[in-house]
Amino acid sequence: MKIKIEEHGIGVAMKKTGKRLFVELKMIGKLTHEDYEVFVPILEKALKEAKGRDVDMLVDMTEFKGWKMRAAWDDMVFGLKHRGDFDRLAVVGKKKWEEIAVKMMRPLMKGEIMFFKNRDKALKWLLK
Repeated sequence: MKIKIEEHGIGVAMKKTGKRLFVELKMIGKLTHEDYEVFVPILEKALKEAKGRDVDMLVDMTEFKGWKMRAAWDDMVFGLKHRGDFDRLAVVGKKKWEEIAVKMMRPLMKGEIMFFKNRDKALKWLLK
Protein backbone atom coordinates (compact mmCIF):
# COMPACT_ATOMS: atom_id res chain seq x y z
CA MET A 1 0.00 0.00 0.00
CA LYS A 2 1.35 3.39 -1.04
CA ILE A 3 0.79 6.29 1.36
CA LYS A 4 0.56 9.78 -0.06
CA ILE A 5 1.55 12.61 2.25
CA GLU A 6 0.48 16.13 1.33
CA GLU A 7 3.07 18.52 2.64
CA HIS A 8 1.76 22.05 3.19
CA GLY A 9 2.14 24.97 5.52
CA ILE A 10 3.76 28.32 6.17
CA GLY A 11 7.12 28.46 7.91
CA VAL A 12 7.79 31.68 9.85
CA ALA A 13 11.13 33.11 10.98
CA MET A 14 11.62 36.51 12.61
CA LYS A 15 14.63 38.53 13.67
CA LYS A 16 14.64 41.87 15.49
CA THR A 17 17.67 44.09 15.09
CA GLY A 18 17.76 47.65 16.33
CA LYS A 19 14.90 49.50 14.69
CA ARG A 20 14.09 46.70 12.24
CA LEU A 21 12.00 43.53 12.24
CA PHE A 22 12.83 41.01 9.52
CA VAL A 23 10.21 38.36 8.75
CA GLU A 24 10.69 35.39 6.44
CA LEU A 25 7.81 33.20 5.27
CA LYS A 26 8.23 29.90 3.44
CA MET A 27 5.02 28.80 1.71
CA ILE A 28 4.94 25.05 1.07
CA GLY A 29 2.45 23.00 -0.93
CA LYS A 30 -1.23 23.82 -1.31
CA LEU A 31 -2.18 26.03 1.62
CA THR A 32 -5.29 25.49 3.71
CA HIS A 33 -7.45 27.63 5.97
CA GLU A 34 -5.91 25.80 8.92
CA ASP A 35 -2.43 26.91 7.79
CA TYR A 36 -3.61 30.53 8.01
CA GLU A 37 -5.22 29.94 11.42
CA VAL A 38 -1.75 29.05 12.71
CA PHE A 39 0.33 31.64 10.81
CA VAL A 40 -1.81 34.79 11.03
CA PRO A 41 -1.89 35.14 14.86
CA ILE A 42 1.88 34.65 15.04
CA LEU A 43 2.59 37.35 12.48
CA GLU A 44 -0.05 39.73 13.81
CA LYS A 45 1.45 39.49 17.32
CA ALA A 46 4.92 40.24 15.92
CA LEU A 47 3.60 43.22 13.93
CA LYS A 48 1.86 44.60 17.02
CA GLU A 49 5.08 44.30 19.04
CA ALA A 50 7.12 45.90 16.22
CA LYS A 51 5.74 49.41 16.80
CA GLY A 52 8.36 51.98 15.82
CA ARG A 53 10.40 49.46 13.83
CA ASP A 54 10.76 49.12 10.08
CA VAL A 55 9.30 45.78 9.02
CA ASP A 56 10.76 43.96 6.02
CA MET A 57 9.53 40.61 4.79
CA LEU A 58 10.76 37.92 2.44
CA VAL A 59 8.14 35.48 1.11
CA ASP A 60 9.61 32.31 -0.42
CA MET A 61 7.08 30.76 -2.81
CA THR A 62 9.47 28.37 -4.56
CA GLU A 63 7.66 25.32 -3.08
CA PHE A 64 4.18 26.88 -3.16
CA LYS A 65 1.48 25.00 -5.09
CA GLY A 66 -1.55 27.24 -4.54
CA TRP A 67 -4.41 27.62 -2.10
CA LYS A 68 -7.53 25.74 -1.23
CA MET A 69 -10.51 28.08 -1.72
CA ARG A 70 -10.88 29.33 1.85
CA ALA A 71 -7.11 29.81 2.20
CA ALA A 72 -7.10 32.04 -0.90
CA TRP A 73 -9.70 34.21 0.84
CA ASP A 74 -7.62 34.19 4.06
CA ASP A 75 -4.58 35.33 2.08
CA MET A 76 -6.47 38.21 0.45
CA VAL A 77 -7.94 39.36 3.80
CA PHE A 78 -4.52 39.25 5.48
CA GLY A 79 -2.89 41.12 2.59
CA LEU A 80 -5.47 43.90 2.58
CA LYS A 81 -5.43 44.25 6.36
CA HIS A 82 -1.64 44.50 6.56
CA ARG A 83 -0.78 46.21 3.26
CA GLY A 84 0.55 49.24 5.13
CA ASP A 85 2.65 47.33 7.67
CA PHE A 86 5.68 46.46 5.56
CA ASP A 87 8.43 48.81 4.43
CA ARG A 88 9.90 46.31 1.98
CA LEU A 89 8.47 43.03 0.75
CA ALA A 90 10.49 40.65 -1.44
CA VAL A 91 8.70 37.71 -3.05
CA VAL A 92 10.82 34.82 -4.34
CA GLY A 93 9.16 32.49 -6.81
CA LYS A 94 9.42 30.58 -10.06
CA LYS A 95 6.13 31.19 -11.81
CA LYS A 96 5.12 34.01 -14.14
CA TRP A 97 1.74 34.44 -12.43
CA GLU A 98 3.55 35.10 -9.13
CA GLU A 99 5.57 37.86 -10.77
CA ILE A 100 2.41 39.37 -12.29
CA ALA A 101 0.60 39.20 -8.94
CA VAL A 102 3.44 41.15 -7.29
CA LYS A 103 3.18 43.85 -9.96
CA MET A 104 -0.57 44.07 -9.39
CA MET A 105 -0.02 44.47 -5.62
CA ARG A 106 2.35 47.44 -5.96
CA PRO A 107 -0.34 50.17 -5.99
CA LEU A 108 -1.99 48.62 -2.91
CA MET A 109 1.14 48.50 -0.75
CA LYS A 110 2.47 51.32 1.42
CA GLY A 111 6.06 50.11 1.05
CA GLU A 112 8.09 48.69 -1.79
CA ILE A 113 7.43 45.23 -3.20
CA MET A 114 9.66 43.33 -5.64
CA PHE A 115 9.66 39.88 -7.26
CA PHE A 116 12.83 37.79 -7.51
CA LYS A 117 13.66 34.37 -8.88
CA ASN A 118 16.74 34.21 -6.66
CA ARG A 119 16.61 34.30 -2.84
CA ASP A 120 20.10 35.79 -2.44
CA LYS A 121 19.21 38.72 -4.70
CA ALA A 122 15.98 39.24 -2.76
CA LEU A 123 17.89 39.33 0.55
CA LYS A 124 20.46 41.73 -0.86
CA TRP A 125 17.65 44.10 -1.95
CA LEU A 126 15.89 43.81 1.40
CA LEU A 127 19.00 44.42 3.48
CA LYS A 128 20.46 47.37 1.56
